[in-house]
Amino acid sequence: MGSLSKAVGDKKEVVKQEQKILENDINFDLNVDEIKFILAKLAQIEFKGVEIEFTYNLIVKLQEHFRYLSKKD
Repeated sequence: MGSLSKAVGDKKEVVKQEQKILENDINFDLNVDEIKFILAKLAQIEFKGVEIEFTYNLIVKLQEHFRYLSKKD
């Protein structure tokens, strides 16, 4: 029984390692149309308090990414 438990434990470890590899391969890049949409929606929302600074920084990052993608195409 000891070797069976070890084999099951080893299999679980392999599955965990494969899941980590898959998680690292997920692509979260935004394309130009997605960024345009997000920026347009953000422009329509009213922000209060700490949301203002966070949203400003987010918009700046999205605009920079948009410029990068626009030059790339």
